[in-house]
Amino acid sequence: MKKPAQHLTYMKALQLIADQSRQQMAALMPHMGERGRIAEEIIKSILTRTLPKRFSVGSGVIVSATGDCSPQIDIVIYDNFHNAPLLSEFGACVYPVEIVYATIEVKSVLTKQEFRKCLSDIRKIRTLGNRRHYIAPEITRRDRNLVITNTRRVLTVPPRNYVIAFSQTGFGKTYAAFKRNLTKCLEEPETFIHGVCVLRDDWFAGRVAYEPASKLYGSEKDGLLNFYVSLLKGQQNYNIFPIDLDAYLADLPNDEGGAPTT
Repeated sequence: MKKPAQHLTYMKALQLIADQSRQQMAALMPHMGERGRIAEEIIKSILTRTLPKRFSVGSGVIVSATGDCSPQIDIVIYDNFHNAPLLSEFGACVYPVEIVYATIEVKSVLTKQEFRKCLSDIRKIRTLGNRRHYIAPEITRRDRNLVITNTRRVLTVPPRNYVIAFSQTGFGKTYAAFKRNLTKCLEEPETFIHGVCVLRDDWFAGRVAYEPASKLYGSEKDGLLNFYVSLLKGQQNYNIFPIDLDAYLADLPNDEGGAPTT
């Protein structure tokens, strides 16, 4: 009998720890609001232990240079290497959309109504992220030499978006039914998501790249592992540079009557 790979065993152990923690906390705190907060902390703990150090994990709201703001986000995965939140005091964090890699909504029990609410919130986040302002290095030629200069750059790819639930109701008792019901929800106009993970059932369904939002792939086992792989693969071509603060300060006058320049 083939011995399972050690790293896969580790990921399944993390999923087991998360599910056991949910059951224990649910017994101690039966109020659904408390369960939701506990669920967030469990998932944050798992991500903090497994993600590369260039990722940081928090929660709060996301803002854009135009002044628009997202709803409260359960989990924000963001760059804390080149950048930092605009505000991080007393548990209230405000993240420029430029520094956000991905968002995760955490549900103790995922219903179709909750899922549609998540899709509505994701639409707002994607609108915030369709113009991200950076100061990025660029190689240019000066006389006969190649030099690196910093230039303003606007990128248009929004952060990735996920939902993680400990359990679900209304999506079916089999993985095939679960995936079919997700597809129906994603066929509605203006809907988009990168993946949904249900820990109790060990399921994951993710969007097929460059296909309509309702085109899903997935597996009825190794749900957390497949979510983790989707999250990391999604960052391979997602560039984050130092934020262009002038984009956020454009409406603030300075001594010269305009925004600060670099």
